[in-house]
Amino acid sequence: MTKSEITLEEPGLRKPELTEVIKALQSEVHSDSSTHSSTVIYGLSDLSELELGRLASVWAGLPATYKHRILKQLVETSEAVFELDYGAFAHINLTDKSSLVRSAAIELLWSDESVATMRQLMDLARSDRSDDVRAQAFSGLGRFVLLGEYGDIPPNDAREAQELALVTVKDHHAPIEIRCRALEAIANSSHPEAAALIRKAYDDGNHLLKVSAIYAMGRTCDKMWRDTVLKELESSDNQIVYESVQACGALQLEESVRLIGDLIAGDDREIQLMAIWALGEIGGRRAFEILCDLEETVEDREILEAVEDAVDAASFSLSMSSLDFEFDNI
Repeated sequence: MTKSEITLEEPGLRKPELTEVIKALQSEVHSDSSTHSSTVIYGLSDLSELELGRLASVWAGLPATYKHRILKQLVETSEAVFELDYGAFAHINLTDKSSLVRSAAIELLWSDESVATMRQLMDLARSDRSDDVRAQAFSGLGRFVLLGEYGDIPPNDAREAQELALVTVKDHHAPIEIRCRALEAIANSSHPEAAALIRKAYDDGNHLLKVSAIYAMGRTCDKMWRDTVLKELESSDNQIVYESVQACGALQLEESVRLIGDLIAGDDREIQLMAIWALGEIGGRRAFEILCDLEETVEDREILEAVEDAVDAASFSLSMSSLDFEFDNI
């Protein structure tokens, strides 16, 4: 089962009883498959406190790699079927013995915007025994920094998340991966130190910091980074190119359309997919034409789906710009 095959409209679909979910979890434990039955996928959604209590002992006894696989699939499913709510289930996994499970649980909370969850992530970012979990927690904190910019969480709470990210970026004793994720988190803010920290990371000489800095440039939505990300589109390093394409899309740099269009013809699939996404975000006549031409010729299903989404995005921006033109001429 893939995420594109999961819908709430399947005939006769119902939420399984917890006994069915437990039985399915136990029967699938020895399977090598990366996908799991609809009983597991739907049954772990919208769990009550009583159900969580009954499930906890069974879940705790399952192998960590198996639990990790399930949680990763739940992340994909939740991104495709918004009606499913895995929040309660994710929270009980934040204290799992396995760092793999804790990291995946943080990912599963991607849509949770509660201050209580923000504080849990801050605790994990500060003091979890796994560097991977701390880094994942900072990735999760990035959205709360952004929510603070929008005024969607109290200013004092948002400031605490910002300060934790700032202190961590500046801590040269902290592992690089953690500093990278903290930098990306602070890039979601208008904090006066953010731009200088991004520039310092870009010029540091450490490859991971440079990659992270380019991603952060896109997150700022500030076109002051235009020349830098345009230059890095022509890098010989695919990781740098990937993040530069993403930054160009986030910054909606029309000057990048030709170079990004050329990258679609390359042999790096991740860059291809990101280039398609970026053209959709940038929009404009030329990006729309490139995407429409590609839509007519591509045969790969995954690429085609990405192109169709990008065409929709570019088409919307075109229609909005034509409306602006009409209003300007009234």
